Amino acid sequence: MAYRFQSDAPLDGDVRRIARAQVEKAVEDLSLTGDAAHEGVHEARKRFKRLRGLLRLVRTADPGFARREEARYRDAGRLLSGARDRTALIEALDGLAEHSGAAADAPGFATVRVALGRRRTQALERAERDADGALETVRASLAEGRSRLDAFAPPRAGGSGRRRILLDGLDRNYRRARADLREARRSGETEAFHDLRKRMKYLGMHLKLLEEAWPGPFAAMRAEADAVADALGRDHDYAVLRAEMLAEPAAFGAAAGRRAVLSAMERHAASLRADALTRTERLLAEKPKAFRRRFGRLLDGARTEFTSEED
Repeated sequence: MAYRFQSDAPLDGDVRRIARAQVEKAVEDLSLTGDAAHEGVHEARKRFKRLRGLLRLVRTADPGFARREEARYRDAGRLLSGARDRTALIEALDGLAEHSGAAADAPGFATVRVALGRRRTQALERAERDADGALETVRASLAEGRSRLDAFAPPRAGGSGRRRILLDGLDRNYRRARADLREARRSGETEAFHDLRKRMKYLGMHLKLLEEAWPGPFAAMRAEADAVADALGRDHDYAVLRAEMLAEPAAFGAAAGRRAVLSAMERHAASLRADALTRTERLLAEKPKAFRRRFGRLLDGARTEFTSEED
């Protein structure tokens, strides 16, 4: 089933439908074996993030339920994070080499990649040793989460209540995104940009969930939010890699090669951040009250249009 609300459906039923589909698909992902198992884990973790985005959007409907279940999927993702996070660093280095025009065996890049490959192998070995226990824990948690979906039955979730709940979720993330944007621009700190990335990722999920209200423009806005989140995700990978290289320089080869990689990383990170800030400022240009009013009208219009078509 689509990761999208339906204008004619009760909110609680929509939430249970969307969440149940994501949980069931995650269970399927985690049942893959052999070479497909690692990709299955990656896909399952993406589904956990979608579940968290859904719960954040409807948090005011049942705050206790939303907090508990969001923590469930956050913890499940962390249990399965090790090997995939190491792979992301290799992908970041390969992307950096391509962006900077460096050859695969350019000074520094090849040596750093070997070091990262060694660490990824170690992470995979640990993941394989712990796989049965971690997967068993996650599967049990997913089964419990699926059974608890029936407990999501908030009062006053229809009509104006439904509208208010959705707008509250949008508004909360939007305000936090604007605050994170100001902090990222002011401080330039890695964590500030990482926080902004999370807000933009959730904005993209919320636009996807509400896409029926205005499909074309929402899809375009979502693509832009996702592009910002992807760029800042790469920037965060660079920050992690940079910290590792500075903490254990001897593990990453000769000084000249390390400097070449770090310099290329710094230049590309600066470019990614500058572009992300420009795009984010456009996406978040409206004042929060104006944003809420506009989206309220769009939600109202989607419901009216649906009703008119049925009549």
